[in-house]
Amino acid sequence: MTINEEKFIAVLPKLNNTEHVYLSLLAERGLNINRDSIRTEVVLPNLVEAGIIPATKGAMFFMPIEMINIYNQHVLNSKFPEIQTPTEEEIEKESAAFEKNIAQYNEQMKMEEQIDTMIQTHGNKTLKAHLNHFTLEDLKAIAMFYQLDIKDDKQTQINTIHESFFKDFTMLEKMLKYMDYELLLNIENALQFDYDNFTYMKGATREIFLYAPTFNEILFLPSDVAAHIKKYQKQHGYLNKDIEKIKFYRGIFNIYGFTRIDIMQQVYRKLYQEALTREMILKDIQTFFPNLVPNIKENWIKHELYSHQQLNLDEMFSNMEYYIPQSKEAVYRYILNAYVEPSNHTRELKIELKRNMKGEEIYNQQVEALYSEIIETFRVTDSFETAFEFIADLGAKNMISVVPTERLTRLLNDVYTEVRLWRLGGKKVSEMPEFKRSKIQVVQKKSKKKKKRK
Repeated sequence: MTINEEKFIAVLPKLNNTEHVYLSLLAERGLNINRDSIRTEVVLPNLVEAGIIPATKGAMFFMPIEMINIYNQHVLNSKFPEIQTPTEEEIEKESAAFEKNIAQYNEQMKMEEQIDTMIQTHGNKTLKAHLNHFTLEDLKAIAMFYQLDIKDDKQTQINTIHESFFKDFTMLEKMLKYMDYELLLNIENALQFDYDNFTYMKGATREIFLYAPTFNEILFLPSDVAAHIKKYQKQHGYLNKDIEKIKFYRGIFNIYGFTRIDIMQQVYRKLYQEALTREMILKDIQTFFPNLVPNIKENWIKHELYSHQQLNLDEMFSNMEYYIPQSKEAVYRYILNAYVEPSNHTRELKIELKRNMKGEEIYNQQVEALYSEIIETFRVTDSFETAFEFIADLGAKNMISVVPTERLTRLLNDVYTEVRLWRLGGKKVSEMPEFKRSKIQVVQKKSKKKKKRK
């Protein structure tokens, strides 16, 4: 690509901060081959609008070294050495490395496409639709398990199973007995957060009405089965009594990270109106979370993420004011590792993440996975600046633009203030007095400016 130097110099004053950082970074790196797959129309909009570079829509492109050198000369005052044209040997070496990486990427994208197709094909389907995938022999086996009439016609057998299942809770109660805690918890999450598929590494059995199309570890919950389970849950109060306790512990661990046992007891007493003794806690941890037994020390239980770290928790957290949940639901939401209360900011963040991700095709499950990874990182960090270093790492791994857009940076900061942070005893930055004071000061400054204009 030949660069019109005069045209490029003319557009330099119009560049936004993201464009300046992006070009500065390339100049500092000094690489003579710069291949990228960002959406240039998103990350470098002024360069695209001026016709300096094309709108790539995530397609692979080369950033011309002439452009980097001109930027280095006219904006950075030749702060970095001029980048030289690559030799044939350098081009061959870069191409070989690229071919190796792109092969892995294509393999991953092939898998993502299969998962996306599966979700589009099998999501939001009824029990009958899923039963229809089974052979007659499998359907007869299901009927035998639930002691139903055996039929020689496939559709008749499906109808028999369907009618019997929704007639009352008899079949569901038997089904629940054959589910382990992990599967029950997955179903609880699906009902609570309104999604119909999840990962369960032990796979599906035909007698439990969760359908596994191709990837046996991805299960689909039929929409009418979900509604039936909700009715059962509403009538009985819970699916399994042990699961209620597991939900409490897991939610508490994800809220606090470093959990003070006396704070846990205080929350339990408030929400359940009964005592939770230290002996009961130790027994429950041994039963439901055996991997956390070594993490119990004096008045503390460390989250599994910090199992191998030796920390003086009394010194770090004892004088902290803790967030105290006001309802069971406020704890249960945090069963999900990456839970943060939905808002316009969280919705907009996912949209902007997708715009900043690399590649021509980006699937929703990739965006959700990246979003979850970011939220999980936020909750364990001690500042937004530290958390933002993780975003830079994602850029280095070619997952998102190495320089996020200003809008993405702003949204990340906004969402960070709404995450329950372990360093704040489960409180949000937005709940802290100093944050509230800073917001009031900003509002006051804005109102003063308006008065001056009058």
